[in-house]
Amino acid sequence: MDFNDQDVVIECPKCQGEIVVKILEITNHHTVTCPDCGAKNDLSANDPSAKLGIPKTYLPFEGLGDYIEEVEKKRKKK
Repeated sequence: MDFNDQDVVIECPKCQGEIVVKILEITNHHTVTCPDCGAKNDLSANDPSAKLGIPKTYLPFEGLGDYIEEVEKKRKKK
């Protein structure tokens, strides 16, 4: 699987719900809609961890392997 196709979970700043996005969506500065509250979230922030609630340890490439495993576990639970 290509690195850009990896899923990451971001937190909705409005409802704190989880939004699953591809790394490519973040790097291409897409806007995503929260599945819980419907809020639109702009992924074009210079520091995504500040705007979207991504812990700095989860930003590429620092801690990415552990985070991908965590996302896969969450996806399997659903």
